[in-house]
Amino acid sequence: MKIIYIGCSLALWVTAAMADLTIVQTMETSAMPEESGKGFTMTMKMKGQQARIDFSGKPMSSIIDLKAKKLFFLDHKQKQVMVMPLEFMQSMMALSAPGADTGRDKPDIQKTGKVQTISGYKCQEYKGSSGGGMTIQCWMSDVPEVLEMEPFRVYAQDAFKATSFGGLAALKGLIVRSESTVLTNDKPVTSRTELQSLSKAPLADAVFSLPADYAVMGMPSLPVP
Repeated sequence: MKIIYIGCSLALWVTAAMADLTIVQTMETSAMPEESGKGFTMTMKMKGQQARIDFSGKPMSSIIDLKAKKLFFLDHKQKQVMVMPLEFMQSMMALSAPGADTGRDKPDIQKTGKVQTISGYKCQEYKGSSGGGMTIQCWMSDVPEVLEMEPFRVYAQDAFKATSFGGLAALKGLIVRSESTVLTNDKPVTSRTELQSLSKAPLADAVFSLPADYAVMGMPSLPVP
């Protein structure tokens, strides 16, 4: 579930900045019933070919390094880090992400023509659905920072092409708000995100460094077909 959730977050924020960026968004999902009605905050910090994701109230972080082609899962409670090749995550997503089975068609996401200003951003509305039970509605803004997001968008588009998030990752733009429903184990999981802030303040290299006192964990095994 952790890998799926980090993957979904990446699909929603397919960004890699050439300049430093910090994006903060609120998130709500029925996949975490203990957070029902409260939601939580996800902070994504980006510098060059690296990105770091942190969740409020959660003792875990993830660091994505496109140059090294590695993904790092940090467990702050246990002081452990799991190192995973990016292609391994792609394989995990292909096996376990919603809509990954080839028997389900992928959603066709189209611009509706409706325009709405959200948090000061002029947004275009997109909607899509699939026979596999997924629906998505999102509001995207074509801001200058979009030009700095291309490397991760290309990676995410390839990583999620076999899942229900493939069409979403293919879109270019900053997602200011999103609402989605996917079927997981034949049960609907609803999620909602909304952008809270975007900053281009410089970030220290240390933000993307691994703590020296964390033990390295082994990778999970892929399920045998």
